[in-house]
Amino acid sequence: MKKLVRYLPLAIIPFLVACGGSSNKKTTWGKKKKTDYTKDTNGLDILTGQFSHNIDQIWGVNELLVASRKDYVKYTDKFYTRSHISFEEGQITIETLGDQNHLRNAIIHTLLMGTDASGIDLFASGDTPISSNPFLAEQVVDQFGRSVTNVAIANDFASYLIQQKVKNRRLKNGQAVTYVNIPMIANHVEVRARRYLPIVRKMSKRYGIEPSLILGIMEVESSFNPYAVSYANAIGLMQVVPRTAGRDIFARKGFGGQPDRDYLYDPAQNIDAGTMYLTILRDEYLEGITNPTSKRYAMISAYNSGAGAVLRVFDRDKWEAMERINNLQPEAVYRILTTAHPSAQARNYLLKVNKAQQKYLHVR
Repeated sequence: MKKLVRYLPLAIIPFLVACGGSSNKKTTWGKKKKTDYTKDTNGLDILTGQFSHNIDQIWGVNELLVASRKDYVKYTDKFYTRSHISFEEGQITIETLGDQNHLRNAIIHTLLMGTDASGIDLFASGDTPISSNPFLAEQVVDQFGRSVTNVAIANDFASYLIQQKVKNRRLKNGQAVTYVNIPMIANHVEVRARRYLPIVRKMSKRYGIEPSLILGIMEVESSFNPYAVSYANAIGLMQVVPRTAGRDIFARKGFGGQPDRDYLYDPAQNIDAGTMYLTILRDEYLEGITNPTSKRYAMISAYNSGAGAVLRVFDRDKWEAMERINNLQPEAVYRILTTAHPSAQARNYLLKVNKAQQKYLHVR
């Protein structure tokens, strides 16, 4: 199980509270002034001091585990029990410092949690509501190979796990932990992707963005985790940052302000926002790139690091950069962006999204 490397500046903000006061930067494209839609990559620590203090006091130092882009983490029983879903690794770990009743309760509530992330506070202790349409239903099967879809099956599966699969470990503070590991099915990522296909197809038609590109970005950004949150204060399936990309997307829609966490935790609204951001990159920042494949590579890289950073890889002058890109073969553009971009994260991001996109080329 991954533990969080601690980031504790003097001031840390509440979980996903909308950030105000963002400036609308301007950049010159020819004679026009256009809003800077660069995705915010500044890290923001989303942990509250009280939350981390509770974990330290109960679980001990170096045991802090919190939600992230591809990890769902929920504490219950006044922080004495926690559930961790690694959507990337396909592994569920549920552990408690309490008794087996706490473990059973956490197993049932985790397996039957719903898809509405807006109603779940990942930074507070409390049970996740049981849903009649569990998000994990087709991703986890019980000891008989049944999909876990209701309380009866979940309770039966919990009994089996507690009787046959319980493990124990001891924390550095001496406390004993009881836990179970629950593997997800082999193709759990594809199962989650299928859940969002209707929305993806709708947004693809609305904005003229290939479904495979939307799905590839969703996989790399969140592994189709609807509860995703990051230290850049990015939210949801496509990891949209409210105060930058979100604010500018709202402006284009004729709205004021910026989307809040509930708005971006809605899958349809999140995918709409992320796909619109791709069109901003395509039609404004990178409009001068003529080859569609080269433009796609630039769009992918810019989704992660911003269009300005992408163009500066080729030249400090924006127009000269696009001219250079236009004089290169797409393979050369890809090679340069994956080797010469100053950000290692951006280099790897293009590699990952391009690979992930290939899996979804059949989607129309």
